[in-house]
Amino acid sequence: MSPGPLNRRGALRVLGAAGASMAMGGALLFELVRRGRLHRVRRTEGRMGTLVTVEVVHEDPSAARAAVEDAFATIDSLESVLSRHDETSVVSRLNREGRVPSPPLSLREVLATAQRLSHSTQGAFDVTMAPLLALHAHAYQVEEREPRPEEIRRALALVGFEALHVARDAVVLDRPGMAVTLDGIAKGYVVDRVIEELRAAGIEDVIVDAGGDIGAAGSGPEGYGWPVGVQAPPGLGVESVGVRLQGGGVATSGDYMQSFTQDRRAHHIIDPRTGWSSAATAAVSVRASTAMWADALSTAAMVLGPEEARSTLEALPGVDAMLVGKKGEIRTTSGWSGERG
Repeated sequence: MSPGPLNRRGALRVLGAAGASMAMGGALLFELVRRGRLHRVRRTEGRMGTLVTVEVVHEDPSAARAAVEDAFATIDSLESVLSRHDETSVVSRLNREGRVPSPPLSLREVLATAQRLSHSTQGAFDVTMAPLLALHAHAYQVEEREPRPEEIRRALALVGFEALHVARDAVVLDRPGMAVTLDGIAKGYVVDRVIEELRAAGIEDVIVDAGGDIGAAGSGPEGYGWPVGVQAPPGLGVESVGVRLQGGGVATSGDYMQSFTQDRRAHHIIDPRTGWSSAATAAVSVRASTAMWADALSTAAMVLGPEEARSTLEALPGVDAMLVGKKGEIRTTSGWSGERG
């Protein structure tokens, strides 16, 4: 939930109506819409520091519009809990006070998943790395310099997922000065919750794009899945690809999305174990059973590096990925499939 560029994860995009028809190889969608048998309702608004698009296909346009409106109300509610950039949010209160009694279920679910991922990646993913991110952003963007080693050491003393405790009665940060950022996991969670509520409202075919953290339900208007374009990182000679979602989610993390230096050596994806930006990977696209897992795993894979990330992701059921190295070399998991863009 970063307040950075509106297209923070612009490497992913949902293909529009024309793109969907071309990608699917047919005009069935347009024909069904023309005949009034199906109605495509699409709405885009600014949320969570990015543009969020909710798109559904349903036979009842009024019901579809009402469901989409309710979806944005759900996003507002979750953002009031999970965004560190909203000073009134529950996460902001946690960061100020170090403790939140009786935390909302949404916060517990996101943090519990984050903790499981921290354990499984030996700390490569760690939501307590907010002090490191704040240090890098201030040094590069305000003072126009690299962080000093002693500053990194001080920030690292405030980082450690083992000092974050998540329970029904309270969420606690053990050390004064600790803070969490859910930028690498919360948007995926929000996407999943929106899809869950839309399906409960009777909407079977839906896709939600929260600035490139994308989730879908149903098989799409033509029964072949929702087409999603995965843009390659710029300047490396790598071709873009397309994937199709029939449930689950896909997310991309990359060094070019929020770079602190022109050469992309320093960027917003920081290794919580070393205090410096991950150095071996330019971009990672992950497809998983939920948008939250895709979101978090794409961040973790950037930190792990191409080889370790590939072996880690291969061991996870229902997870596939494409990893792009700094020189444009591509590695994929065995189940990854993408169509050339």
